[in-house]
Amino acid sequence: MLTKSDFLQYLVSPLHLWAKKHNEITKSLSTFDIHIMNQGYEVENIAKDFLETYLIRTSENESMVWQKSFSDQHYTLRSDALVYKPKSDSYDLYEIKSGTSIKRENYYDVAYQYLIISKKHKIDRLFLLHLNKNYIRKGELDIEQLFVAEDITEKVLETIEEVEITRSKAWETARSKSSKGIEHCYKPGDCPCPGLCHLHLPDFSIYDIPRITERKKKELLAMGILDAKDIPNTFPLNSKQRLISGLAKSKQEHIDYKAIQKEMESFIFPLYFLDYETFLSAIPLYDGYHAQQQMVFQYSLHKMGSIEDECKHREYLSTENEEPSSTLIKKLSDEIGTTGTVFVWFKPFEMTRNKELAVLHTDYADFFIDLNDRIYDLGDFINLGYYLHPDFKGSWSIKNVLPVMVPELSYQDMEIGKGDQAMIAWRDMINGDLAESEKKKIKEALLKYCQLDTLGMVRIFQKLWGMYQDHQKF
Repeated sequence: MLTKSDFLQYLVSPLHLWAKKHNEITKSLSTFDIHIMNQGYEVENIAKDFLETYLIRTSENESMVWQKSFSDQHYTLRSDALVYKPKSDSYDLYEIKSGTSIKRENYYDVAYQYLIISKKHKIDRLFLLHLNKNYIRKGELDIEQLFVAEDITEKVLETIEEVEITRSKAWETARSKSSKGIEHCYKPGDCPCPGLCHLHLPDFSIYDIPRITERKKKELLAMGILDAKDIPNTFPLNSKQRLISGLAKSKQEHIDYKAIQKEMESFIFPLYFLDYETFLSAIPLYDGYHAQQQMVFQYSLHKMGSIEDECKHREYLSTENEEPSSTLIKKLSDEIGTTGTVFVWFKPFEMTRNKELAVLHTDYADFFIDLNDRIYDLGDFINLGYYLHPDFKGSWSIKNVLPVMVPELSYQDMEIGKGDQAMIAWRDMINGDLAESEKKKIKEALLKYCQLDTLGMVRIFQKLWGMYQDHQKF
């Protein structure tokens, strides 16, 4: 049988579906994947109450069929909700999602369901029930405002013919005895079965070229090119991609001294290095929050008074089961001052959190507006190509950059070494029935992890400053 999740997996990659059906999936779900799944179940339960309370017209004897299984030939599924309307002897189908908007794959999802269920029941309208991004919690959770039911009937019906053909191909793929000839994925980093999709992947492959399109990946593979160093100079790439491809060939670092000098001379001391840790909740847990909003529960801050000074470190971690940012922002505003460049890594994240905190805590709005004006993305030195090393493998993630530039610092072997692990550990620390010794252990691991993020930025900055000084000598 081909399930709905099988069909959706086929849309991502046919070979992923084959691997799933033949027990060849080797990559387990991440901590964050499990968190998202659990949040989805929570949203479903609240959505059921929403449908029963606000959408079903009991005056017209409407009723709901909840999570019923349906099959047609070798296709099967379990629907979220069907609302029966006696007047027309028909059903409205509701697919529940924990996101705040409609994605293209949602149309295919619902079309797959429609093809099966409509064989047995008359389907009137098709809806996607998702979280309302405009709802801001105030007091008790208002489930009437929490959800939006969007009619996607026309959009879904436009895909019916395509889905009918595609699901047949998916079924044939699933029952194939061999994986030979089945199309693999084009994202090795996310692949759940790299032994099938990317068995002989070179150390620096074409997939490491930043922002290269799937079409160009396919073109290169058709030319028999998998190693980034083999990309012809005539192959169409943008300037950044060409630079990365050149690094794969030369194995030499690239330093744009003039660009580094220009940036270094724009910074204002004291310098600050800031990093937030956050918890992502589908359902707003506290007043002032909206659906799928990140809650800042921790920061690490390093301060450098001058290039010769020893850095001072400050930090904060909320350890109580309450809205975490209220005390945090008071401490941060005292420690970060009103002048000086503030370095972060990937500034859209911290700057968005600052904008949200300004809305949550209006007394600090001016502080966060000013703070965002002072922020500089240290990762831009890599992202914009001012400094590149072949061992970055085309990435500018600090997890890839730090071990190359500052090999004495590492996220390896840390009890908490990733942001999603920090998120779940914090939740367990404040919500779980953990022994005090276990809470203390988690707290220490969280502080150590966040501190490494900002210490890593300090050390990377110092390396870049050294390049700037070397250039000044000539």
